[in-house]
Amino acid sequence: MPADLPEKYRLSFLVGEIVRNDVFAETEMRTFFYELSRVGLTTEPHQQNLGRLVGQVRKALNRDAVPIEFRDLALEVVESLAGQHRLRSSLAHDQWMHLQKVRPEEVRSMRRTGTIRPIRELEECAAELIRLAWRIRGLWIIAPYWLNGDLSDHTSPEDLHSWTRVAMGHIADDSTTTQGTVGEAPHPPGGFPPETD
Repeated sequence: MPADLPEKYRLSFLVGEIVRNDVFAETEMRTFFYELSRVGLTTEPHQQNLGRLVGQVRKALNRDAVPIEFRDLALEVVESLAGQHRLRSSLAHDQWMHLQKVRPEEVRSMRRTGTIRPIRELEECAAELIRLAWRIRGLWIIAPYWLNGDLSDHTSPEDLHSWTRVAMGHIADDSTTTQGTVGEAPHPPGGFPPETD
């Protein structure tokens, strides 16, 4: 949250961040679905609703052609997104009141009498949704290498390792680029192919 944002706009800003980051994650999930369909893991048209799209991706990932290491990694990300998307629904589709002078760290539902949530829950949801969006991007970047897909947009082995780390949730704290932290990561059988000229 911007340091200079007036407190009276904090709640509106956070709800907006949740919605915006959820849309980003949904866009990345659609691209991941497209990569899965390109390798023949699904022939269904993609669903418009993110919850249903998650179900389609889950079904595609559970096919025998998907290597277990990639399946486990991808399903963990997909299930995490499903959970955060459900939380997003409950946070974004309620009418919250923020009495910042009385209870600055809480929001109260005007639709559900007595429902109080810590405002940090909205902050955490927004942050986790954007983190998951980047993790899904990492998945669709590395998916062709795991699933015998189209490698015409070939990326260096170092970049693919970095994107694998991103998909694992090991994202470097760098405001100028998205990359994985240093560390081990699974590679497809035979490794990532070397870069060609």
